[in-house]
Amino acid sequence: MNGSAARALLQRALRLISDDKELWIEYFRLELLLVEKIKARRRVLGIDGEKETGDSDEVQATGSEETEDAGFIDLPQLDEEGGQDLMVERLTEKALAQLDQKTAASVGNLTEEQRAAMSQQTNAYLQGAVAQIVFEQAIQAISDDLSFRQELIAIAGQFAGAEQLRQRVLDSIRHDFVTDADARAYLCSVHLSTISTESPELIDGLQLAVENFKQALSELDTPEMWAKYVEFLSQWLDASESMKSLQAYFTAQRKRAVAMIGESRDARLNEELALSCADVIEADGGDVLSWLADAAQRFPESADVWHRRMSALVAGNRDGLASGIASSSRIDNLFTSQALLQAPDSRKLWDLWFDWTELWFSRKDVSADKVQARYMSAFARVTQQRTLQALLADPAILAQVQALVAHLQTRYIDWAWKLPASHQPLSAFGELAHAQFRPDDDDSDMEDGEQCVEPAAGNIEALRQAYRNVTRHAFPTPGFYRRCIELETDAKHLAMLHEMACRVDEAESEPWLAYLRFLAKSKQLSQASGVFWRATQTIPDAEQPAFEAAYKNMFQ
Repeated sequence: MNGSAARALLQRALRLISDDKELWIEYFRLELLLVEKIKARRRVLGIDGEKETGDSDEVQATGSEETEDAGFIDLPQLDEEGGQDLMVERLTEKALAQLDQKTAASVGNLTEEQRAAMSQQTNAYLQGAVAQIVFEQAIQAISDDLSFRQELIAIAGQFAGAEQLRQRVLDSIRHDFVTDADARAYLCSVHLSTISTESPELIDGLQLAVENFKQALSELDTPEMWAKYVEFLSQWLDASESMKSLQAYFTAQRKRAVAMIGESRDARLNEELALSCADVIEADGGDVLSWLADAAQRFPESADVWHRRMSALVAGNRDGLASGIASSSRIDNLFTSQALLQAPDSRKLWDLWFDWTELWFSRKDVSADKVQARYMSAFARVTQQRTLQALLADPAILAQVQALVAHLQTRYIDWAWKLPASHQPLSAFGELAHAQFRPDDDDSDMEDGEQCVEPAAGNIEALRQAYRNVTRHAFPTPGFYRRCIELETDAKHLAMLHEMACRVDEAESEPWLAYLRFLAKSKQLSQASGVFWRATQTIPDAEQPAFEAAYKNMFQ
C-alpha cells in the first residue's frame, strides 16, 4: 500500500472512531515515515542539505500541487470548517514521484551555488508540519491522556530531524498538565531517555533531573509530587549500585527529601507517600515502627498502612528484634482492636493475622482450640461486614466481601487438614466459646516432641470437625464446600457435602452438576434421577437446555 492510500484509510477510520489512540498513533507515525522516505530520496539525488529554516507554525498551507521551483513541496490545506474531517491534504505518491523525476533530470546541470540554494528551500512538509497538524488534531480528540502524548514523543524520537516536533509535544504537556504529578515528574526526567547509561553525560543529566524535581516541587508542593520525587531517587539509587559517588548522592538526596516530608506531614503526606517513606527509613536503618505508628493514626482506614505496620511488628517479634516494643500480647491487641476493626475487608491483613496465629501454634504457644476460636470469630466479623455491605446494594463490594468469607473458610479447612494425624480431636464450636488467644500462655494441647507438619494424607477427622463447625455456626460459601469435597474421601460424607453445597444457591447449576457427576461416578443412578428432578425445579428456564444436555452426557 502506498502512502496516499494508507493516509486515506487512516483518515476514514478516524472519522468513524475519532477517539481511538492506536489510530492516531499510527497516523502520526505514517506522516513521519513519509517525510523520512522523501528525505532519503533527496539524499540519493544529492540534495540532502536541507535545513529547518523558519518556524513551521508560521508556514501557510497552500495546496497539494507541485510548485514550479525544483525541490520544493507545498503543504496542503487543512479543512478549517470541520475538525471532524481531520486532514484533507493529498500529497500523493504521484506528485512526489514527479518532483523526484524533475529534480533528477535537472540535478546534473546545477552549479554548486544552485545546489546549495535548492538545499535551503526546505519545505514545511519536510520539517514535519503535517505530522504536527496530526498531533494537534489528535490532542483535540484525546485531550487528557498523558500516556498518549508520551507515546507520540517516543515515536518522534525515532526520527532524525523531528526534535522540533518532539519539543512541541513536550510543550503541550507543560501547558495542559500543570497540576498533574505524573506529567510533571515525566518532564523532569524525560531528557534521560536520550542519554546512555554509559555516557559521561549521565551524571549531569541526573543532576539536572534532580534540580527539575526541586523546581517542580516549589510550584506543585503536593503529596503526589513528593511521592514521584522519592520514587525517582529510589529507582536511581538502585540503578547506580556500581557507582559509589552516585549512590552517595542519591542517598543524601533521598534522606533530605524524607526529612522535608516529615517536617510538613500534614501538607505533604498521603498513604502512598507514607509507605514509600517507610521503605526509605527502613532501608536507612531508621525508626520505621514509629513512622508507621504515626501513619496508622493519620490514615486509620488504610489497609495498606496497617498491613505494613503489622508486618513490621510481626517480623520483629518473630525474629526477637522487638522484645519490649512489640510483645505478642501487644501485637494481638493491635490486630483485634485496631487493624482488623479499621480494615475488616482486607484479605492480606486477615492472612497476616492468621499466619502469625498459626506460627505461634506451630511453636506450641497456643492450642488448636484457640486457633479455631480465632477463625470462628473472624467468620462472624466478616459475615457481619457482608450483611452491612448487602444493605448498600453494591454488587462489586458485596462480591469482594463474599470472596473474603470464602477465602477464610477455606483457609480454616486447610489448617485443620494439615494438623498432625496424632493430634487430639478438634473441639466443636460450643466448646470454643471461652477460648481466648493469649500467646504467652503455656497451655498447648500438643505433646512434647510432637511436630506441627503437614501429613502426607491429611487429618481427616480434624477436617470433618472443622467443616461441621462452619456448617452449623457460620454461613458456608460455595468455595468452602468445593474445598471440603476436594479433601473428603468417604462417599457418605461426600454426598452430604454435595447436598449442602446445592442448598447455598439452588438456582446455580454448577453445584447440581458436580453432585450429579459424583452420583454417576459412584453408579447411584436412582439417586441421580431424583437429584436431577429437584435441580430442574430451581434452575432458571434459560439454563435448562444446557443443564439437561450436560446431564445426558454423563450417562452416555
